[in-house]
Amino acid sequence: MNLVSRIERVENDLRMRIRSRRNRHNAADALRSIEASEGALPRSIRAQADDYAADVLGSRRYAPWLYVYGAIAGEFREGWIPDDYYLSVVLSATTGRYSDLSEMRSLNTRILGHEGIPDRGYVVRGRLFSASLEPVTSLNEFIDLVFAGVDRVAFKADASSRGRGVLILDRDRFARAVAGLPDGVIQPYIDQHAAFAQVTSRSVGTLRLTTVVEPDGQIAVRAGYMRFGRDTEDHVASDSNIRVPLDIATGAFEPRGYTVKWLKIDRHPDSGFLFAGNEVPNYATCRQTVERLHGRIPLVPAIGWDLTVAHDGAVHVLEWNSGHNDIKFSEATSGPCFRGLGWEHLGRSRRGRA
Repeated sequence: MNLVSRIERVENDLRMRIRSRRNRHNAADALRSIEASEGALPRSIRAQADDYAADVLGSRRYAPWLYVYGAIAGEFREGWIPDDYYLSVVLSATTGRYSDLSEMRSLNTRILGHEGIPDRGYVVRGRLFSASLEPVTSLNEFIDLVFAGVDRVAFKADASSRGRGVLILDRDRFARAVAGLPDGVIQPYIDQHAAFAQVTSRSVGTLRLTTVVEPDGQIAVRAGYMRFGRDTEDHVASDSNIRVPLDIATGAFEPRGYTVKWLKIDRHPDSGFLFAGNEVPNYATCRQTVERLHGRIPLVPAIGWDLTVAHDGAVHVLEWNSGHNDIKFSEATSGPCFRGLGWEHLGRSRRGRA
């Protein structure tokens, strides 16, 4: 390994350690919130989590998210992957530099193709490009291109996450803002399916599906949930969204959703929409779409996809995440979701090589 590669590896490891430490603080906050509502985590579950973290994952420092999972599930389940362990161990061992690939949104169509990808254009270092990465030198031509047939667009900055770096712009605001935009992608603001609009009409509901490369090389969906915004937001933001677990085989909503404080609710707090008895429209196509797209980049072992379904049933992939694909919600509410992939053994094998 040359000097540059060593430096990059050290920098990446340091970045992951910082993220993991912050992640564990988030786990402690989540547990406090759950315990305030549901009561203290039983000592037996805490002890099982401690033992599993030490004996299987390689360190008790990975126990905090296991506490959260146990508090939500009401029991301990072997095979759970703590979120900080996923970030610092699994991604490092299985994904490497490819974990940052999805942060460069201008590469979306070059990597994944155009089918199901609604990108209209890109901003890269102040230059304007079509979705096919053809340079567009005329601002008016670019505005006509990205606003064709729509009144609003969504701009998403590169390397943004958790709903940050997102702007919803009409034609006039876009024209005034475009010169100062950072690198990013422009997509049409999707007219969402009625099944989502009845939950919240001010923002577009998004479906998060996580696909993995199975040991036999096949691509499969392993986890899924819905994310709905609040009436105070014009897009789904991680700091305020409502999450609803799904039956990943059918797309049916589970009867209970969760606030950002991990508190259980049976309906959307703004619209009063009941989760039980509802489902994702055109769900089979959603699954097929992300499994097909992941097959175009099998170098990445796990990808989180954010999709929505338009009013006409068309499936649109709004974002893909090769390194920030949050797994903790699915693990807590539906997991273990990643059994059979060998992830739980990576920590001990890495420690043995140190």
